[in-house]
Amino acid sequence: MHTHKPEPEDWEQILDSFQGISRAEMPPFFYTRLQARLEPKNQRTGFLWSVLTRPAVTLGTLTLLLILNVAAIRSYLHTQPSAPVQETTGLQTFADEYGLGTSTVYNEKSNR
Repeated sequence: MHTHKPEPEDWEQILDSFQGISRAEMPPFFYTRLQARLEPKNQRTGFLWSVLTRPAVTLGTLTLLLILNVAAIRSYLHTQPSAPVQETTGLQTFADEYGLGTSTVYNEKSNR
């Protein structure tokens, strides 16, 4: 592979091309718009999220939920159920109204 070494005239031409270069300028309010894009959309949401993600708040909330669940389960287990409620389906209700219920011929308590 052959590489071309610039001649001194070429260097002069290259250096002269840099004479017209000026510093790049940004459009008006560029920095303000950049800051607006980098900041969160809603400061309240950011504040709320930062409060909710604190370990003390998270742990306190989980502890409260655990206590409420334990209390609900204990309350459910300590209540005495009243007479059992027999749930009937629409078909069963229809059969009872028209006397189409089934009757058994055998004794359910026999031990045969």
